[in-house]
Amino acid sequence: MKRFKLFTIILAAALFAVCYPLSAVANNIAVSNAVLQNQSVENSTVEVSFDVTWQNPFSGTDANDAAFYDKAWICVKYWVVGTDSETTGWHHATLASGGTVIPTSDGKGAFVNIGASQTVHWYYGADGVSGAADVRVRVLATEVVYIPEGAFVYNAGGIGGSTLNNYGAGSQTNVTAVTDLPTGCAASWPNGYSAFYIAKYETSQGQYADFLNMLSAAQATARFANTSDYRNTITYTSGNAYGARYTAGSVNRGCNYISWDDAKAYASWCATRPLTEMEFEKAARGGGTANTNLYPWGATAPSTTTYTFDGATFTQYYACFNYVSAGPNDVGHYLSGDIERTNAQTGASIYGVADLAGNFWEHLINCEHATLPLNGDGSVTAPVSWPNADAGKGIRGGGWNVGWPDLRVSDRHHAGHAGAGRDHNVGARVARTSP
Repeated sequence: MKRFKLFTIILAAALFAVCYPLSAVANNIAVSNAVLQNQSVENSTVEVSFDVTWQNPFSGTDANDAAFYDKAWICVKYWVVGTDSETTGWHHATLASGGTVIPTSDGKGAFVNIGASQTVHWYYGADGVSGAADVRVRVLATEVVYIPEGAFVYNAGGIGGSTLNNYGAGSQTNVTAVTDLPTGCAASWPNGYSAFYIAKYETSQGQYADFLNMLSAAQATARFANTSDYRNTITYTSGNAYGARYTAGSVNRGCNYISWDDAKAYASWCATRPLTEMEFEKAARGGGTANTNLYPWGATAPSTTTYTFDGATFTQYYACFNYVSAGPNDVGHYLSGDIERTNAQTGASIYGVADLAGNFWEHLINCEHATLPLNGDGSVTAPVSWPNADAGKGIRGGGWNVGWPDLRVSDRHHAGHAGAGRDHNVGARVARTSP
């Protein structure tokens, strides 16, 4: 399997011209042959046609006999030539029905399968764009996994405790309905029972650099950590043209130094949202009321055997942890096939989600935040339904500089992490409520 970079970018020319590709390093998901066609002036829409592929698609059923599978989350960004500049950055396109791809009800994106000549309609009129405008369009895609509706075990062994309004009051419990909620939480609060989508991988440095390059100059400055410590390789070159100022030296490496505000801006810009901690456990442990696995891969404690990779020492199996690497490794590295590993030793959950234990801690919403967290709208302004750093958010999953206890699915030692700044062992992963 190839290394990973989660965004693949295709650049299209004007509404009435042929599309051409933007040079970009791709991971094993790839968007190609993007074309704008079949404009309807009457409806203020234009068709975006594209191909999307990735390696190793998968599907299966969990212990609830519910189907899970991988998809691509695609969204479209646009730039109006002669109007937009580095002061504005790129904008999020509103999608409409009518193509082969059915957009989500808010029009912010779509979940798609592998396939050629897929089409989605951009409702440019809703975005205030003239039908005669000269525009550029970028189709963005990232691999996600569908986590199906169904029951699961929460807080296995009671190791998560009862703090921060934890569901179950500190005891192991089964989540068997959408109404099994932390005290006071809004109806439909994402408790993991209902279906949702989760990014297969943690946010990578290449993916985050792409994000910075499409923001306005001021927004990018605010969201840039500007450090080379602990294997962070994103740099800024002021002399480069807008759109190429931020570069990741290791595009596939997990992106640390992401603050909660950074994570919120990124998730909202992708029209996604942060996970809740109950969703985290469902994605990591899997479904079924008999599944009490301590780790995403099962009950076996991770090996501390090490080897050399990417110029550093890493644990060889299961997860990047145990203080040996001095920073994160590539997202999905243990799935990469660089050496032979058993299914358990890849560290992936039953649903095929990578790195839910180790590499870096992941920002999420904890049980204390009772408000229903909505999906982002494609801008960097996070919905007001997401918590601030001082209450209702935390981190889960453990990082490269922790021991095995922090890798346990139900561990909540930092479920109330309220730090607002950036940290060398904290990153992010996005999710989205299922349509």
